[in-house]
Amino acid sequence: MGDRSMALSRRLPLLRQVTRRDHHGNLGGDTMTDTAAPKTTVSVTINGRAVEAKPGQLLIDACEQSGSFVPHFCYHPRMSPVGMCRQCIVEVEGPRGKSLVVSCMTPVAEGQVVSTTSEPAKRAQEGVLELLLANHPLDCPVCDKGGECPLQDQAFSHGPGESRYVEEKRHYEKPIPISDIVYLDRERCILCDRCTRFASEVAGDPLISFTSRGNNTQVMTFPDEPFASYFSGNTVQICPVGALTASPYRFKARPWDLDQVESTCTTCSVGCRTVVQSSRDELVRYQGVDIESVNWGWLCDRGRFNFESINSKDRIGMPLVRADGALGEATWATALDAAGRVLRCARHHRPRCPTR
Repeated sequence: MGDRSMALSRRLPLLRQVTRRDHHGNLGGDTMTDTAAPKTTVSVTINGRAVEAKPGQLLIDACEQSGSFVPHFCYHPRMSPVGMCRQCIVEVEGPRGKSLVVSCMTPVAEGQVVSTTSEPAKRAQEGVLELLLANHPLDCPVCDKGGECPLQDQAFSHGPGESRYVEEKRHYEKPIPISDIVYLDRERCILCDRCTRFASEVAGDPLISFTSRGNNTQVMTFPDEPFASYFSGNTVQICPVGALTASPYRFKARPWDLDQVESTCTTCSVGCRTVVQSSRDELVRYQGVDIESVNWGWLCDRGRFNFESINSKDRIGMPLVRADGALGEATWATALDAAGRVLRCARHHRPRCPTR
């Protein structure tokens, strides 16, 4: 018997109802109209505001949809939820009363009343953040993530005013180069599982993972095997605490000093959307932009770090046109005119095409 038998017993009355014949002997009859169509939305109340959410939608997404921010670190909309950091706790009132739930692991339900700012929710969020900061080095002035760090921002907005911990913090050797580009600072890591999930779920090359257990858990690569992924730079971008940094940007600039413009990566024909960031007329960083139909916020390492060639002193700064067997600098107008002549000549399959 068990669950399968119980499920079948619940289905049998419906099957009998559907296959019942009417007085003419025909199958079905009016009994088919008794099966209601599935609902397309779920009505919930978030911070006093009515919200229509999709069935199965996570509470954290519904809160975001309603304009209510929920602090979080491990949750990322492009990866599976794991509930690692527990920072996104909210208060939910349902048929059984009020309770605190992890919003990144809890789907919406009809009639839920959610509060992200109630006293129990705020105390829980402050408590979790205090624990996350217990061993964090608080080295914001020298951290590349400073100024755009979710941990820094949420420590101010949702954290306790002061720490009760006076014990010595945990220390590791740092930073560790886990690849030619990526550096790991284990003291900053809060074990949010973003980098490891990206490597396994998105990139498909799980070269970075958790090691040890309990208080000794840490992120590491496998022995004698570097983080040689074509998409390793994405782990740096999604890291919420600066535990992973990229060598081309380390100690180069602060986020508030950057000039930026949204553009399209020109490395290949995919056309990934990116934000080009510069400081003092020098390119310092490319960041992925979440465009659903193109790259979903991800960039390959070739597209992300290829800008270093633009800053090279050996880069050609002026057009060069060959004349009398030697290349010489020319104006853009002269170079484009020469290129046009060569293309027109090549169209007629001539063996030699003059540039002047």
